Amino acid sequence: MTSPLHPAPRALALALAVVVLAIVAGCGGGQASAKKPAPPVHLVRAETGVVPAEVIGIGSVTPVTSVAIKSRVDGQIIAVPVREGSDVRQGDVLFRLDPRPFAAARDLAAANLARDEALLTKAEDLLSRSGDLIAKGYISDNQYNDAKADARAAGAAADADRAALANAKLNLEFTELRSPIAGRVGRTMLQTGNLVKANDTTTLLTVLQVDPIYVDFSVPERYLADLRSGAGGAAVAVQLQLQGTGGTTFARTGTLTFLDNQVDQPTGTVHLRALVQNADRALWPGQFARVTVELPAGGPAVYVPSAAVGQGPEGPYVFLVDDHLVAKQQSVQIARIAGNRTVIAEGLAAGQRVVLDGQSRVLSGQPVADADAPAPGSTDRH
Repeated sequence: MTSPLHPAPRALALALAVVVLAIVAGCGGGQASAKKPAPPVHLVRAETGVVPAEVIGIGSVTPVTSVAIKSRVDGQIIAVPVREGSDVRQGDVLFRLDPRPFAAARDLAAANLARDEALLTKAEDLLSRSGDLIAKGYISDNQYNDAKADARAAGAAADADRAALANAKLNLEFTELRSPIAGRVGRTMLQTGNLVKANDTTTLLTVLQVDPIYVDFSVPERYLADLRSGAGGAAVAVQLQLQGTGGTTFARTGTLTFLDNQVDQPTGTVHLRALVQNADRALWPGQFARVTVELPAGGPAVYVPSAAVGQGPEGPYVFLVDDHLVAKQQSVQIARIAGNRTVIAEGLAAGQRVVLDGQSRVLSGQPVADADAPAPGSTDRH
């Protein structure tokens, strides 16, 4: 019989019983864990094919031509036939200045020309008669030379009058300011009644060519080699994505037309330009666009959907799934990303199955369940 003064044996037995129960409970938990069902995942096979390289940048829409309309003569605006924000054709009248002073200057120049042409006719007739008289000895050489000089002076005066008349006619034409290009006009800065000066600093309005139109953008310099090789061959396609109303997007296709001859050192980027048809005026100067340049691909490559590639502390990886539906984490090297496809340089072969969706539930070395597996009796599609 144990004495109350010595409770140690009873306490020791109690502690041993607790430890045994804990061990049994632990073993039971391990058995329950082992019986946990495999997580369902979606699988996909790695494929091989030609995947064009894609370079993505953010660009802005730029007009092909921008013309600032200014007057070439002084005058008063008497009419503005163009409507702000409208499309114009080449040669359309944008402004009309008061033509009366220029018409008067033209008439004066024409009168001066008529007068001096009459004097020229008289001088030439006198020179002709002087030639007959000097041959007969009726006049001296000095008199003949004077007649010749008068005829030349009269001819020069007539030539000056013709130039003055041409200039007066040209100034009269300048009273109608016409669009030098087909495009779209902006805001009109001066209206009817205002006085304008020749070649003033004030622009009357600006005409922009918007069809076709440029998209200027920049990409990191690491893509320069691919861009140079692509730009040196056939036309390089450029895809544009622009934001619309309600969060929608719309796309356009263009052609790469310009690759800058140097890298911008402060930003480490290279400037490019694409030409895009814009008959529907969907692209607007100053608008921002997401630009994707599709460069020609070299040859077939192994690729998987980008969603199948994860990022870990040691770099990108995929979960390979063998024929027994056991998953294994596999490190891979990415060659490039083209849209929703990732090209794998190393670590994966065509035909191997990888986890597409549900990686967060997968442990390396543990089995998985194919969520897309057909019902019993049907043909396996993987």
